[in-house]
Amino acid sequence: MNIKLRNVQNDMKSDKKHVKSINDRQSFLLKMVTSYSIFLFIILILFLYLYNSAARHARSQYEWQMESAFMSNAQLFEKDLDIIEVYCRQLIQNDSFRKIVNINETDSRFSELGYSISAMLSTDMYPESLLPISEVYCYLPNSGYILAPNYFLTQDRYYSWIKRYPDDVYESWLKALTSPSNYYRFLPMDDLTPTSSKSYYMYLINMNDLYYININAVVCFIFEKDKLSSLFECMDSDMEYHYLSVRTDGQSDSILSLTTPESAQLDIMISEGGIDDANAFLQSAGASVGTYYSADTGFTYYFSYPSYESASNFARPQILYPAIFAAAVLGGLGLIYMFSKQNMKPILELDQQLQATEQERSSLLEEKSHLQEVMDSQRPMICNSYVRLLLKGMIVSEQEASYAKDFLGLTDENLIFNSLYVVAYNNVDATLSPASIPRTSQECNDIVLETLRQYMGENIYYFSPSDRAYALILAGRPDDEKDLIMKANKIIVNMHDYLLDSYGIWLFAGIGKNTDDIVNVWESYQQAVEAVSYTSKNYIFFPYEFIKKDSSTFYYPMELSTKLIHFITTGNTPQVLELFNLLHQENIEERSLPINMLQFLLSDIRNTLLKARFALPQNTPRDVIQTLDECFNEHASFKLCEDIALRLCRLFTVESDGSSIISTIEKYIRENYADPSMGLNKISDEFQISESYFSHMFKEKTGVNFSTYLENIRMNEALRLIRETDISLNELYLSVGYNNSNTFRRAFKKVYGITPSTVRDAKQ
Repeated sequence: MNIKLRNVQNDMKSDKKHVKSINDRQSFLLKMVTSYSIFLFIILILFLYLYNSAARHARSQYEWQMESAFMSNAQLFEKDLDIIEVYCRQLIQNDSFRKIVNINETDSRFSELGYSISAMLSTDMYPESLLPISEVYCYLPNSGYILAPNYFLTQDRYYSWIKRYPDDVYESWLKALTSPSNYYRFLPMDDLTPTSSKSYYMYLINMNDLYYININAVVCFIFEKDKLSSLFECMDSDMEYHYLSVRTDGQSDSILSLTTPESAQLDIMISEGGIDDANAFLQSAGASVGTYYSADTGFTYYFSYPSYESASNFARPQILYPAIFAAAVLGGLGLIYMFSKQNMKPILELDQQLQATEQERSSLLEEKSHLQEVMDSQRPMICNSYVRLLLKGMIVSEQEASYAKDFLGLTDENLIFNSLYVVAYNNVDATLSPASIPRTSQECNDIVLETLRQYMGENIYYFSPSDRAYALILAGRPDDEKDLIMKANKIIVNMHDYLLDSYGIWLFAGIGKNTDDIVNVWESYQQAVEAVSYTSKNYIFFPYEFIKKDSSTFYYPMELSTKLIHFITTGNTPQVLELFNLLHQENIEERSLPINMLQFLLSDIRNTLLKARFALPQNTPRDVIQTLDECFNEHASFKLCEDIALRLCRLFTVESDGSSIISTIEKYIRENYADPSMGLNKISDEFQISESYFSHMFKEKTGVNFSTYLENIRMNEALRLIRETDISLNELYLSVGYNNSNTFRRAFKKVYGITPSTVRDAKQ
């Protein structure tokens, strides 16, 4: 009976242990499920937060991009206005023009003077070629004449014969020219050109506002509306409401208004209710109104642009993201249970993985230590290489200079730099034992370098340009400049005495002038090399400043000629200017060269520039080379040589920087024109260049702006598809990179003058 009772008790204990084990596993599983649930809950909260944050950021980023793009357009527009004013100011500087504006009697001399000015203006069409100007003329109220680049006649003949404006608005036109309220405003000319297919604006400038004496004349610039609108990207969008208004401080009337008929009432809304009313009005049309204030001109710009919702197709994410959220919750609950059961085994394997990771980490640390040892062993060689490049003037970019300063530890902006040039010779009269005197150049080199480190510090910046010659860069504070010569002289003398007494070595040194930019330390090096030539037994240390400049010889050593060619062919404009400053200081300011020696100097510089000129690439435009060659035939002067050098420098810069990247981008556009997102921002992201720089460089290289170039490629391809294939016209716009068929049809008709359907019908 007792035995049976004992067995029952043992079975009960075993069952309790089994139950406890099961409970422990279930408890662990429950804890894991709970931890996963908490983790999932946190992820979902982060998802919601990141979604809302991303949506807000995307909206603000979009609005910032719209404002930045328009700000760039507005700045270009204001620069165009500045160019117009500069043109007027240049016109005022003409003596004949100032004379004719104040003449009341229209006699023969008056006519001759007017025709001569007109002929002069016809050769100077700079504003019309640079800006979207259709015509420019000057109205002379005293005589009632119109003065233009191609004609000089009375105001009524100009109105009736030349322009053939309607007779009933003649007085209005004349009043517009003389009314101060119309000056510096873009006035619509629809009344003057009712039958024209194009719209124009007239922009008036009163010359009295530009000169200190009375200049009774008004300059009128005629702008074509379409070309004026093309200056602003907001006028090229697919919106129904196109709106642009430019206003000045304290005025509600616009000095420029570019609107569609649908958006004409926005002027009233903005004037009366502000921008909020305008945005409420445009919300249903998928547009918004932005503002930009220019502190330079006092202009306030109001412009329309596609709203964020319409531009980003916002409705779909509103439904998509909640659906994703719900699916994530349901899927996450299922994954929690599955992962909780399956992840027991990985926990046990984690320790083995950690041990393997620790071994790999130890191996990486050993490899890193080995690499550091290699770097430390190569550091003196790299240091000498950077010093050689700096002293030889072979640093050609700011990035390369920054690398050199970082590696050498000379990043302090308050440092000044000198170059010390040291040469060593064996003393032929030495009385030392032969064992003390170095017998090879390597032995001498080791002794001198060890002495330099002993007297000038362990970390010296040097390289050896030749056998037993050592060029050093000295870095110091501006406060130490006045005592630098004395300190350097003391150190060199002590080194000389030590080397002479111990090893029978003579030491001589020269030092150049200081510079606050390490990139220009090559000047000090050149001066130090010259200064050491003046040393002797009595003057073992000689500063360049102590050299007496002889006006019977000019300063232009062969090394500077070589450097000038190097700077020009690498496009290093700052160093070209620095070299010419050095030549001017040495020859003009300090030596005061007589005219015959100056002519010899200019002749040598000219010969150097000719070497650079004949190194130009073969694809350099012929007219550019012809203009450059004409400069060589002009009367030689120091300024002319400097200008020629800068021109050559720019030609090499353009060849090296501009041509290849623009050619690559042109190829990229031709291959990806069908991408609807193709634009300045895509090019900027793809090739890592700023939009403004690319836009300027692209137009300079191709002759057209980027949008026109892209549109021409798309239109050529569209015309080819219509003529050579049976593609549906309803799908054609998608094949050439447009998102909207109406925009495509407008662009096609603007380029070819007919619609795509007309071309298809003609084919059939």
